[in-house]
Amino acid sequence: MHIVAVCQVFYPDSQSTSQLLTDLFQELAGGSVQITVVTGYTAKKDGAFPPRREMLGNVEIRRTGIAIGYKTSLWLRGLHYFCYVMGSTGELWKLRKSSLVFGITNPPFTPVWLWLLSFLFLGRYQVMLQDIYPDGLVAIGSLKPDGVFTRLWRAANRKALQKAERVLILGRDMGELLESVYAVSPDRITYVPHWSLLSATEPIPVEKTQMLEKLGLQNKFIVQYSGNMGLWHDIDSIVQAAAKLKDRPDIHFLLIGDGVRRAEAQQLSEQLQLRNMTWYPFQPKESLHDSLSCCHVALISQREGLKGVAVPCKLYGILASGRAVLAMVPAGSEIDQVIREENCGRIIRPGNVDGLVSAILELAENRPLLTQMGLNAFRACQQKYTLSAAIPKFRALWGLPEG
Repeated sequence: MHIVAVCQVFYPDSQSTSQLLTDLFQELAGGSVQITVVTGYTAKKDGAFPPRREMLGNVEIRRTGIAIGYKTSLWLRGLHYFCYVMGSTGELWKLRKSSLVFGITNPPFTPVWLWLLSFLFLGRYQVMLQDIYPDGLVAIGSLKPDGVFTRLWRAANRKALQKAERVLILGRDMGELLESVYAVSPDRITYVPHWSLLSATEPIPVEKTQMLEKLGLQNKFIVQYSGNMGLWHDIDSIVQAAAKLKDRPDIHFLLIGDGVRRAEAQQLSEQLQLRNMTWYPFQPKESLHDSLSCCHVALISQREGLKGVAVPCKLYGILASGRAVLAMVPAGSEIDQVIREENCGRIIRPGNVDGLVSAILELAENRPLLTQMGLNAFRACQQKYTLSAAIPKFRALWGLPEG
C-alpha cells in the first residue's frame, strides 16, 4: 500500500496540523505501508530550510515550491501557494501509480485541485477537511454569500467532495454541513476527531509547572488561551473580559501563541493599560505539557457562524492537561458537544464578554467544581482523544492491516 499525502505544512513546521500528521504517519509507515508526504517549505530547521528530499523514519518527504518566508505578506503567501501547487502537481504525476492520494485542506482549495487532476491522471483520492472553505470566509464576512466567486467555489467543492472516495472530518457538525450544503452522502463521510499531541500519564499541578515560576505568576488564578490566534478566533473578547476583571489582582490572563489577530488584540490590551495579561510566544512541542498546565482554566474561542467549518484542535491538548474548559463557541459545534458530553467546562456564546467573566468567577470561587471538571477532561482524553485511539480508524479507512 502506497499512500501519498498532500499537505503544505509538515515536519519541521510547528503548526498543529504538521505535528499531528507527523506523529500519525510515523506510526503508520513501515512494513507493507509506504507513505510519501508532498509538502512545502514552511519552516526552517537549525536556521535553514530543510532539504528537498528527506526520510523521517519510514516516511518519505518531498518538498516542492519555493523556500521563502511568506506569512508577512498576502502577495508572498499567494506566490507560495502557487509554486507549491505547481511543484506538487509534478510530484503527483511522478507518483501517479501510487495506491491512494490523501489530501489535507492546507491549502484550502486542495479538494478542487485534486478533483481537477482526476480528469488528467489522478486515480483514487480522499480528503481530510481541517477547515471548510469558502464557508468560513463567508461566515466572518470576508466573502459575500451570493458572490460569483463564492458560488463557483462551492459548486467546484460539491463536485470534488462527491468524487472523493472518502471525506474525513474532525467534527460531527462538519458532517451536517457537508450533507446540507454539498450533498455529500453520509456513507462517504468518516468522523475521526483530532487527538492530543501530549501523552501525559497524569496532569501536572499548576504549582509544579516551570512556566509559573518563569513568569512570576504564583498565587494567581490563571486563565489561559494557548494556540493560533487566527481568522476564526475572537481574541478581542478575551481582552475585554480581562478589562472587566482588572480590579481582581488574583485573576491573571496568559495568552500563548500567535496569528493574524494577535497584534490587534495585544494593542487593545495596551490601550486599556491592562496589567493582568501576559502575552507569550508559541511553545515547542517538548514544552507543551508544561505550558498547557500553567493555568487553572483554559479558553477556546470560535466566532459565531463557524459551526461545522472548523474544529479548534487546541481542545485536545487542554483535555490532556486535565484542565476545565471555557469555550466561546457556537451552539451545536463539535467543541460544544464534547464539553457537554464530558462535563468538563462551560459553554459561552461567542462575543458574550459578560458571560465569560461570570464563568471565570464561578470556577475561581468553586475549586471543587474546577477540580472535577479537570478530572473529567483528562479522563475523556485518555479514553477517546489519543493517537492510539485514532490509529485503528486510519487503518480501517485505508484498508491497512492491524499493527
